[in-house]
Amino acid sequence: MGSSIKMCLVADGTAHYYPRFGPTMEWDTGAAHAVVKYANGNIYNIDTKEELIYNKENLLNPGFIVK
Repeated sequence: MGSSIKMCLVADGTAHYYPRFGPTMEWDTGAAHAVVKYANGNIYNIDTKEELIYNKENLLNPGFIVK
């Protein structure tokens, strides 16, 4: 099961959170991030605890947690 599906499980309430420590790219998470936000959740950078940001010079995402 890919990261996007796992994020959608958090969005629909099936899962409470999803931590991701391995590498992902912005295009792997962007659409699911929108779904999670619409469901009143968010995706946070594990290190900074701030919302995951997009359109960075380096498109590799840091580790994150979906709540």
